[in-house]
Amino acid sequence: MLGRIILSIFCCFIFISCQKKTQELEKPSIIDRKKIDEAFSNDVSKVLLDHLYIVVDSITYERLIKNNPWKNAYASLDLGLPDFAPIHEKALTCYLRGHHHYIEILSPKNSYNEPVGKSGIGFSLKNNNECFHLGVKPKLKVTKDSLLYAAEIVKMPLKGHKHTWFKAFYTPSPGTALHTWYGFYNPVFLDSLYGKYHTAYSREAFLKPVYTGQKLFNGIKKIHLSCTPNDYLRVVKELRYLKCKLLEKKGKVLTIASGDVTIKIEPSNEVSYSRITKIICRLNNEDNSITRLGNVTITNQGTESIWNFDELYKNNP
Repeated sequence: MLGRIILSIFCCFIFISCQKKTQELEKPSIIDRKKIDEAFSNDVSKVLLDHLYIVVDSITYERLIKNNPWKNAYASLDLGLPDFAPIHEKALTCYLRGHHHYIEILSPKNSYNEPVGKSGIGFSLKNNNECFHLGVKPKLKVTKDSLLYAAEIVKMPLKGHKHTWFKAFYTPSPGTALHTWYGFYNPVFLDSLYGKYHTAYSREAFLKPVYTGQKLFNGIKKIHLSCTPNDYLRVVKELRYLKCKLLEKKGKVLTIASGDVTIKIEPSNEVSYSRITKIICRLNNEDNSITRLGNVTITNQGTESIWNFDELYKNNP
């Protein structure tokens, strides 16, 4: 079918270009670019990283929330919505806020009952010239497949009422330890949260009141994944269907550009569950220091910050 569409478009183009070459055209040729884009699957949703989460062990979590010198220098930490309250020693989840992205760190006693080592990556989606509505759907490079067909509308109570925050699409993956989801965000939620009108939802607008540019953490630059074969195929297909660019291929190890971050993903028959092994972050200022927070090591090198989770998985198989 696609071949016939391409052939038809090509024949029409040849026919028009050959018509009456000696005669000056009164009107320019009209090309239906939307139909061409649809034929070549160019009209796909724009994808950007929103945030990621990871569940750490109790020693790592305790050292993270109690290391005041590191917290004061590295990033703004809070308890999340609705009021972004400062963290305290009894907090079960905390958030590190950047300019465009944030990191969610969960303790083993988290309210979601997620086990140590489990992680997830949340992306934001936007369709060209389409406002948020509850019927919104992702535009994919390939539509006839079993990926990203499940959806969930996420609401958040604000000032006594539940407001729609975003609509997330995902691929059901029973038993996975690495969740990925792709959400359309509601600008009206920002209106309710901050008490002023927003023409569109943006990650910067959501994070602006809690992001501190004077601290080191700016955002996430690169995510390294080690996946079981099934999760590897799922994540790669999801990113490919959203037309994310393949930057590098070394055997089965792929480096993929996903909006303003890159994802390095490799399959493994040795890991018992899929995982984020490393994240590389941007820093607002140069820093050269090493911080060990239990089973997580954060190495700052110039304007990059490398979070290494190898010890976390080694000591929590």
